[in-house]
Amino acid sequence: TIDDSPYIFKTADGRPYYPENFRGEWVGSVQLWYALCKSMNVPSLKVLEGIGLDVGFDRAIALLGIPEDEVQSRGFVHAYPVGLGTASVRPIELCRAYAIFGNQGKEVTPIAIRSVEDRNGNVFLNPEKELRLEQRKKGDAIQVISPQTAYVMTDILRTSVSIGTMAWGTRNGRKLQYKNSNGDTYEMPAAGKTGTTQNWSDAWAAGYTPYLSAVIWF
Repeated sequence: TIDDSPYIFKTADGRPYYPENFRGEWVGSVQLWYALCKSMNVPSLKVLEGIGLDVGFDRAIALLGIPEDEVQSRGFVHAYPVGLGTASVRPIELCRAYAIFGNQGKEVTPIAIRSVEDRNGNVFLNPEKELRLEQRKKGDAIQVISPQTAYVMTDILRTSVSIGTMAWGTRNGRKLQYKNSNGDTYEMPAAGKTGTTQNWSDAWAAGYTPYLSAVIWF
């Protein structure tokens, strides 16, 4: 459990940082998974404070695949607001991070073209094959996070779809229900998270179908 209540964080230079939740509402003592799926800001930053900003940012940068020479210019600085999403991230990078959760923690490199064939069906460009070969060369280094961590993150993010901030858009997951030719109903497993930029200039929903692929919704 973690406490969702007014809290003042201290920045590296000693200045106070006082984040608020959406609508200024506080819930009190909650379980961590619930805090995340309901987008509670203070509990998220308490987790970041607990593990350390450097550790948290390093993990995020590894998942997103941010080039080292772009870290500073993208806004990954030693400050608490970064934990709420003030850094600059491209949609394709967010896809990569979510796909890693769905791929049991193993690195995923998004590609647009799998192969190119001539009119006779002969493959003369095969980016996917080349990528697979590069991944095999990495050995154990291809594991960005542990399978256990990826499983837990996917499980939490699935609650965001069913009862959290993505529940309204998916009708608590019912929009992901389908019927097969026999009339049997099944629900596609999906995980994701919403997010908004400063002053509500943009609203995002990013998600994935575990162990299949990652997608971005706007």
